[in-house]
Amino acid sequence: MNGKPKRNKNSKLEISSDQLKNELTEIKERVGALETIATISNRDVVEKYVRSQLTTDKAIPILKECKEPRTREYLIQKFGFKSGPALDYHLTPLRKADLIQQHFDDNGVLAFEWSNLFRRLPNPVLKSILK
Repeated sequence: MNGKPKRNKNSKLEISSDQLKNELTEIKERVGALETIATISNRDVVEKYVRSQLTTDKAIPILKECKEPRTREYLIQKFGFKSGPALDYHLTPLRKADLIQQHFDDNGVLAFEWSNLFRRLPNPVLKSILK
């Protein structure tokens, strides 16, 4: 395919999955750029919001750990939680506040890592929050 959608004999539009992936990647990059601009220009507001969302005693240690993608099993073991719901007690507020995001890696494993909102704060602010 030459990058242009084709019409089949029933006059339906055919689009390849590569085209969709490329379009999605471009959209994500544009949204990411807008999020970066918004975070930088509203740094004080975002910092205050982030600090207000750190409501459990494990919120900061979990945030520190999720700088890199981490699985549920890893976090449960790292913090000595007895169950998934015990982890969820600390993780759910961070996810709802958009400080942690979840995604599936290439192997289909669910992992948690910093959201773009949190990741895009300036390094001195991140260090101050995570100290």
